[in-house]
Amino acid sequence: MAKKLGSKKYLARIYLWFAALILLVTAILSSVLYYNVQEKVFDNEYKNSRKLLAQTKYNIEYLDNMVRNLILSTYNNNDVRALMYLNEDETFDYMNVINKLKSSVVWSNSFVQSVYIYNNNKQNYYSTFGQFIHKDVEWEKLLQARGGSIPPLKPVVRNMDVSLDSTHVQMEKVLTYVMYELTDEQGRMDGAVILNIKLEWLFNNIKAINNVEVEQLSKMFILSDDQQFMEVNEALSEEGTKLAALLQEKYPTLRAADNYFSIKLDGNKYLSTYITVDHTGWILFKTVPYDEVYVYLNKLRTSIIIITVIVLLATLLVLFQVSRGIYKPVEQLVSQLRSSHFLSEETAASRDEFIFLQDVYKNSATQLGQFHQEKISGQQRMKNRFLSKWILNSLSVSLTDFEGSCREHKLPFRQGQNFMICVLKFDNYKHVTEKSFEEKELLVFAVMNIASEFLSQACHAEAVDLRNDHVAVILQAETSLDHLEALILQLLEECQTYLFQCYNLSITASLSASVADHTYATTAYQQALNVSMYRFIAGKMSVLTQSYIKQLGQIPSMDRVLELENQLLEQVKHANYRGSADKLAALLDEVKKLEYSDMMLSLLHAVNQFKYLVYDLNKARKEPIKVNTILMSKELLQIETIGEFQTKWMEVIDEITSDNEVETDRISEDAVIALRIQEMIDERYADLNLGASEIAMSIGISPAKVGRFFKSHKQMSIPDYMNRVRLEKAVEWMENSQLNIQDIMRKVGFENESYFYKVFKAKFGTTPREFMAKRIKERSM
Repeated sequence: MAKKLGSKKYLARIYLWFAALILLVTAILSSVLYYNVQEKVFDNEYKNSRKLLAQTKYNIEYLDNMVRNLILSTYNNNDVRALMYLNEDETFDYMNVINKLKSSVVWSNSFVQSVYIYNNNKQNYYSTFGQFIHKDVEWEKLLQARGGSIPPLKPVVRNMDVSLDSTHVQMEKVLTYVMYELTDEQGRMDGAVILNIKLEWLFNNIKAINNVEVEQLSKMFILSDDQQFMEVNEALSEEGTKLAALLQEKYPTLRAADNYFSIKLDGNKYLSTYITVDHTGWILFKTVPYDEVYVYLNKLRTSIIIITVIVLLATLLVLFQVSRGIYKPVEQLVSQLRSSHFLSEETAASRDEFIFLQDVYKNSATQLGQFHQEKISGQQRMKNRFLSKWILNSLSVSLTDFEGSCREHKLPFRQGQNFMICVLKFDNYKHVTEKSFEEKELLVFAVMNIASEFLSQACHAEAVDLRNDHVAVILQAETSLDHLEALILQLLEECQTYLFQCYNLSITASLSASVADHTYATTAYQQALNVSMYRFIAGKMSVLTQSYIKQLGQIPSMDRVLELENQLLEQVKHANYRGSADKLAALLDEVKKLEYSDMMLSLLHAVNQFKYLVYDLNKARKEPIKVNTILMSKELLQIETIGEFQTKWMEVIDEITSDNEVETDRISEDAVIALRIQEMIDERYADLNLGASEIAMSIGISPAKVGRFFKSHKQMSIPDYMNRVRLEKAVEWMENSQLNIQDIMRKVGFENESYFYKVFKAKFGTTPREFMAKRIKERSM
């Protein structure tokens, strides 16, 4: 079974590709359907939740407006304001004010829990709840936490102690509004009305709106402006506490464009919607369990998967029949070929059918190609052998052999028409020889074919590979080639440009004169080779003819060449770079006028004399001058142009002359250092710390070098020069001031008096005191 399936890999591939394509299309369509339905469900749920939140928001804002109006009317009541700013003792009339508030405000509005009137003069709270003068501990804690006051008309959620006695403490959540106008110096409210609203009444109102949602386990939360979360449905349960924490963490990261968002708690996913309540700063959140609301989405997903599997199975059955119909012609062809001699059954069985057919085709094509190539190669070798024999030894080719070979190899040449030989010589041939055999053969093949194609525009052309540094091209035209020489030279220049641009290959072309008989082909070839030697003067990528050589001219003797050679050697000997360059250029200009053989002999002689001069110069040098190996007699013949020869020669001349310039520069640099030392001593002679070490640190060289440089250029040591400068300055002070000897000594940099006397006497032949006395006497006379 494995062998049978292995021999039909293409059938399996057709089957699997079609199946994968249909599965992919089905999966994409199902996914698009599912996600579109999901988006629609999300949008509907968001709209429902938003509608509920909007109704809740409306009720809260309506309650907020009622409370604001109620507290403002109470605050502006004259009786209330009288109690608010009371300074005397409370009487029954003031207690009656509280009773009126209880009947008109508290009992008339089911959402009001109690009313406080705060008197800042007495710091008492008069309350409709409990005793007349009421103490609300929770309210005091809230005030203390808020700095003694709360923003007016801003709802605050807080705990309130509603216990009837001290034994049973009962706390209730209330919503407190405060109304006041001024505060005292301590920041306390200067009289206020405080209205406590039953938060349970608000929650019951919201629950009535949200009654349908209770069955779906939805939860609603209120986030107050002080970041306190309240769960509407019930007291904040453990689950509600966790959800509130997640909502509080997620909300600040939302963007303004986010309509709803999801959170995850203990593996359960919740969809959350929110809305902001104006004036209060509250935010309403509604969360719905994802699985409970979207349970039918899971059913839809399951249905889609089942439908996809059914469609896929049905498709696979249909595809099996379709694939076999497509595969049948291929199977018949493969079966026929596997029984042939191309590949064994064992080898073919492990292959894909089309790979097998491709191998069979390649095998057949290779065998046919080899047969055709062998046939062409044999013909080409015979053709090249005849052309080589004709060019190298044309006298050995009879007229019968010439005409028979031209017919056999389909050559266009005919006896009785003029011939010319063009030699295409590789420039930089050393780089060509460094390439692999295959690369070199490819370059030769390219030159032969491209040259033949260009020159065929003017005449018949056939290229010959002579297995050397050049290629020969045989040219023949029905008319005289002399009249076509200008066109041929133009085509050769175009061929050179094309080879250089496409193959980065530089070729020098040389053209022989025309010959009238096929037996003179060797003579024309030798002439073209001789002309190509003058590439040494014309340079690379030149086109050379016999007329170019005639234009060079000749000199009858070598006297002028020898004279310039001696002048060049003299300039080199004196290390004159500019003079050496000029004399070398003049020498090479004269050499260019010679025939090629005399030219090379003259250059060899000049190079030998130059080497002997270098050997003499090296005797007096510490480091020898390295003679460029190109200038050795053996290597000279490999230089292709006289310009390269001049460059190599100038490298050695530059080495000789530059060493002399370096030595001069070094001496000049030492003199500059000595001058800097002298200037430093002249400026800082009075510095007691000035010495070789201080000078060396400033200049950046070692103290030993400082002393050596200075003594070499000034013929005295640094201490001797410092003493000379100091003594000269001391004499100036003695002659132009009334200072005593000790002061003068310190001003010029001497610290030891006995040493000062010693060096002064050695310099002037008298002591400082005697010198000053003599000067005073001379001035008095």
